[in-house]
Amino acid sequence: MTETSDPDVMNLADALSVSWRPGTPRRLTYVERERGEDTVYDYRFDIDASERVKAFDERISGRWGQVDWCPEGRHLLYTRGGDVRVLDTETGEESTPAPSESFDNAPRFSPDGDRIAFVSGRGDAGNDIWVVDRDGSNLERITEGANPHDDKRWEPSWSPEGDRIAFVGAADWHGRDWADEAHVVHVGTGEVDRLTRGLSVTAVPSWSPSGDKVAFFAKEVAEPWYRHSEDVHVHNLRTGNREIYPVEASHQYNVQQPLWDGEDRLFFPTRERGKQQLEAMLLHDESDARGIPTRVTVHDGVFGAGPVALSPDGEYLGFSYAEAELPPHPRAIPTAGGHEEQLRDPEVPEGVIVPENVTYESFDGGYVNGYLYKPEGVTEDDPAPTLVQVHGGGHFQYGDGWHPIEQYLAAHGYVVFAIDFRGSGGYGRPFQELSMGDWHGGQVDDAREAARYVRSLPYTTDSVGIYGGSWGGFMTLMSITRYPEVWDAGVEWYGVSNQFTDYEEVDRVGRLLTERDMGGTPDEQEDLYRAASAAFNLDRVETPLRVLHGAEDERVPINQAEELIDELDDGPVPFDATIYENEGHGFRDEANRRDSVEQTRAWFDEHL
Repeated sequence: MTETSDPDVMNLADALSVSWRPGTPRRLTYVERERGEDTVYDYRFDIDASERVKAFDERISGRWGQVDWCPEGRHLLYTRGGDVRVLDTETGEESTPAPSESFDNAPRFSPDGDRIAFVSGRGDAGNDIWVVDRDGSNLERITEGANPHDDKRWEPSWSPEGDRIAFVGAADWHGRDWADEAHVVHVGTGEVDRLTRGLSVTAVPSWSPSGDKVAFFAKEVAEPWYRHSEDVHVHNLRTGNREIYPVEASHQYNVQQPLWDGEDRLFFPTRERGKQQLEAMLLHDESDARGIPTRVTVHDGVFGAGPVALSPDGEYLGFSYAEAELPPHPRAIPTAGGHEEQLRDPEVPEGVIVPENVTYESFDGGYVNGYLYKPEGVTEDDPAPTLVQVHGGGHFQYGDGWHPIEQYLAAHGYVVFAIDFRGSGGYGRPFQELSMGDWHGGQVDDAREAARYVRSLPYTTDSVGIYGGSWGGFMTLMSITRYPEVWDAGVEWYGVSNQFTDYEEVDRVGRLLTERDMGGTPDEQEDLYRAASAAFNLDRVETPLRVLHGAEDERVPINQAEELIDELDDGPVPFDATIYENEGHGFRDEANRRDSVEQTRAWFDEHL
């Protein structure tokens, strides 16, 4: 097998999120993560000449690397060690306004900079919004039971006047009738106005400059499987009326928001066939283009984890951006349109591969999209084994962004084929609907047909492995138990093996998502739960299997890996498992992340 040069793609710097420094229209702040360490950079941005200035280099742990500037442009707000921190960027002094043993998250300065709102699980009511003065005085909880203790997704959104906070709360979360609904809480009284009912709000509400309206992404509660197809809702707080724009917006990680430009224009991201763009939409009645999205960006990648940010003068939009061959890096584009400015040249080692976007015919005559990484030097005379990657999240998609794990495996000589199986987002609702009520069926068949396709290529051997995490781990297990003759090796990362025992131990959100995917509880859908459980067919395993799991995983509990270990560890088929202590769903520690990828490669080296 041919190995290319070994680019250290696992340790490249990623620009996680961007924000504009108040009072300085051309200063863009971004958080860069390299080797597990987060560093904030203050970037003096000028079209003709720009320089990167490191503001400070302490590690932070803000959600997706987010930080928040005080309106006076001197103090920076973030979380570290589970506490809210305020940094004086002139003196370097760091303070902790509201220390707690609980995990605090998503701090935001009030518009006047005097107060801080944040989400905290302190107390016994759940994750609520708390407010504290910047000097640490007047700490108070202003919501009660907004979200359960295991739900840390949301952040507060201050109104322009600072008298109200918009937030997303898991309404009725004590029962099965659960939905993420939009609310507004009055800071002075604690009175809460619920804005929606029967919706699944998928991003934090965003205030118009006047404070009269909030905009947010949402879809119907009965349509949980649709991804990258949210509508934009604009709620008028004065009249109580709400307008809905079916624009198929595409949020990411619950942090993307519709972005107001004045009172009559919104910016928001959309996603189609792996690419993500920024679009604009006019709202005022006088325009013939009212409610019609128009494209602002035309590029070949995706946005990074943080939200798009509008410069203080309204002239530029800043964002983190990534392409197949470019790690996430900060960019800006004029709101009037024009050329995207790449504000930092990302570090790109030699040997990085741009995957080919290809389609293949699946079992039912439909076509599936995939991303084919072909290492340099792999030819018909020197063929290579192939790895089929199945992505996490049955409704997510692989996308055209930066994927260091696939780059790493391809650099070590493997052809890698990452597929967007049926049910994936970004290909329209009909494609997502192909998997409704059949999460264990057609998707696994799509993976089988991907193996058939790559075996037909002139530069591949007959050896094919499969790997994936979360939903991709579940699909790996289902694939090797349903079609053991197809797969020569498999590596599954924190996947469900037994839907029944997973349901018993999984966290609240995971249980509700399982009920949505399966159409009910295990008692109500016993046959479907059994058909979607590889644990009942482990006697069919012929494929060498490695399992990687976090001991503290709440979304896919450790019992899912333990069942596999109990059944397969002493069996005739090669099997191994690594349990990472102090890791949850997805590995956060840099050493563990690196080790898990190296173990994946080593397993395929041994068995392919």
